[in-house]
Amino acid sequence: MNINDAIKMLRDAKKEGVEDIVLAYWTADMFDQKEGDAWAEISGIIEDDMDWSMAHDQMSQIADLADV
Repeated sequence: MNINDAIKMLRDAKKEGVEDIVLAYWTADMFDQKEGDAWAEISGIIEDDMDWSMAHDQMSQIADLADV
């Protein structure tokens, strides 16, 4: 995802009244890559092909166990 798109999503969420989120992101250097066209393509492929359901399930379990 392009960082400007992420900022827009966050601004839109803020306008909708969202105050708190869970946020994680990875940058090119975390994959021994450099910023640029190749990383833009790679990051788009990762975002499109990654199955986030397992991460969501794990976060849901953590939230269920939170003693709040």
